[in-house]
Amino acid sequence: MNNKAKWIWYPGDYEIHHHLKLNLRREERGFQWPAYWKLDDCCHSIRFRREITINQEEVITAYAHEVGYIAVDGRKYAFGTKIKIGPGTHLIEAVTASIQGLPCLFVEGNEINSDENWKVDDYSNNWLKVGSSNAYTKYDSDPEIFPFQLEQITLVDVKVISGNMLYDFGKQTFASLLFNEIKRPITIYYGESEIEALEIENTYLWEAIEPQDKPYCCVPRAFRYLYIKGEEQDFTVWYELLGLETKAEFSSDDELINQIWDTAEYTFALNCREFYLDGIKRDRWVWSGDAYQSIYINHYLFFDPEITKRTLIGLRGKDPIASHINTIVDYSFYWIISIGLYYEATKDTSFIEFIYPRMKTLMEYCIARTDDDMWMRGKENDWIFIDWAEIDKTGAVCAEQMLYCEALRIISKIEALLGMKSIEHTRRYQWMKNEINNKYWDEEKGAYIDSFESGKRNVTRHANIFAIRFGFADENKRSSIIKNVILNDQIPQIITPFFKFFELEAMCEIGQFNYVTDQMKSYWGSMLKIGATTFWEEFDPSVTGKEKYSMYGDPFGKSLCHAWGASPIYLLGRFYFGVAPTSAGYDTFKISPNLGGLKRLKGKMPVKDGEIILEMDEETVTVCTNKVGGTLVVKGMEYQLEPNVVCRIDLI
Repeated sequence: MNNKAKWIWYPGDYEIHHHLKLNLRREERGFQWPAYWKLDDCCHSIRFRREITINQEEVITAYAHEVGYIAVDGRKYAFGTKIKIGPGTHLIEAVTASIQGLPCLFVEGNEINSDENWKVDDYSNNWLKVGSSNAYTKYDSDPEIFPFQLEQITLVDVKVISGNMLYDFGKQTFASLLFNEIKRPITIYYGESEIEALEIENTYLWEAIEPQDKPYCCVPRAFRYLYIKGEEQDFTVWYELLGLETKAEFSSDDELINQIWDTAEYTFALNCREFYLDGIKRDRWVWSGDAYQSIYINHYLFFDPEITKRTLIGLRGKDPIASHINTIVDYSFYWIISIGLYYEATKDTSFIEFIYPRMKTLMEYCIARTDDDMWMRGKENDWIFIDWAEIDKTGAVCAEQMLYCEALRIISKIEALLGMKSIEHTRRYQWMKNEINNKYWDEEKGAYIDSFESGKRNVTRHANIFAIRFGFADENKRSSIIKNVILNDQIPQIITPFFKFFELEAMCEIGQFNYVTDQMKSYWGSMLKIGATTFWEEFDPSVTGKEKYSMYGDPFGKSLCHAWGASPIYLLGRFYFGVAPTSAGYDTFKISPNLGGLKRLKGKMPVKDGEIILEMDEETVTVCTNKVGGTLVVKGMEYQLEPNVVCRIDLI
């Protein structure tokens, strides 16, 4: 036997099945809280096929975790049977079925092994390429179990409070507790903060455990502190992590910025699991808008394509579509735009070919929900989100139309990539781009308004930031937006970290680096100054005491480890190191470094199949990359980079 075999399944079903399982795991105060949108599951009966010619006799064995059989040239065998096959051409077929689990197949032989060369029936006698993963290459592995890594966590401090033990592990984590035995009943209260663990009537996560005469393992949960009521117990704590390889390195002359990078890295790693999570305590769901920002962060830290693909497949689910992704209109558009973002970084055409049919039907669903005048307005049960802000959301909201228009541009681009004629989507995109400028641009205000239907002519930052990032504004409009909106303190400020991502990106785009540096130090730095070990869902330094942990009307509803809190990684990698692709897959790329008010930058950034090493101070910039196609841009001058050749430019 050899190691060529791997478990195979219906394409996309592994991701969709694990997405279902994850979205049923959210906890709150002793009960499970499943996601409230439509959750798809895997196919429950699968037919596999492989036609193969072998030159010598061999023995194969097929395995499944479900019911079914394998057939060789029409003769059926039970799973686990050793089957002798002679030289020649053979048709191998298998059927597996499961009521609850993921139907999958493992065939192990010499030449005949389950791998990407097998096909699966789509129930219409169309044979598709199977799904698989290099994580499952042994017959006794189980694709039902996601392959996390475990690391034991060391206790930092322990206190006795009211006769019970309060354990402090020094920083936020996501871990399971393993008890050898439990002699008397105990109750465990988990806290992202000390007060949350101790205020047991309001603690978000807790578990009561009866006596156990054998080892007992709690499900993994988010915490820094544990308050355990009952007799003192011996237990170990196991951090459950995805174990992605960190491919970026960062340092500067500013120690606070360095700490922000390190904390953002740890924050993001905790939220990278089966998929990109929003937060490890609450919600522990997969949200398309959060995932969109996470893809950017991933590209400048791990450059791991697999978690992005899993997330996009899981979020999209299957047809028929019952509602917008996460029930949010914006989030359907973010999902489509994310496909373009992923392709730009990876040039992964095979994934684009796989995901395009689901992309197409989602866009068809969106178009079908537009009104006769072609504008996108929210229908019953639709959520027009944009941001938690006072936006005029009357009728067709400008920021929403911009997302819709950008999604049309991306699907048109993907269709062109796949050799398709995208007349309808291209026509809609061109019409919308023109009409957005006609309907929403207010020449007197020098900005885009939120709504043309309310008569209020209200201006907020959101649509104007999108106008810059998605290219709706020409140079004249762009200059006007910068003056009348971006740099205008009379326009209400962005208050949420979610949209802060887009705002600070826009500030970098227009060269306001000192502002961005100050924002990182004042916002993220202020969290560090009050002892945060990961970055929060939201933070207001003026709110103190217990109230700073409150959100959504819940005293401990705020997530203290939230993926979008890691956005400084993207800002520093994309704009300070200045690394960006100029063609898909970094076949060509540019490096436009900027100190942003710092005195020194040093580190490494990942790109597809390569890396960029950069060091910059006020006098020189030094760059080296092992990848072809790079251009260094310094003070308007361009320098072509040769692979593995150091390029040093004097700045003074």
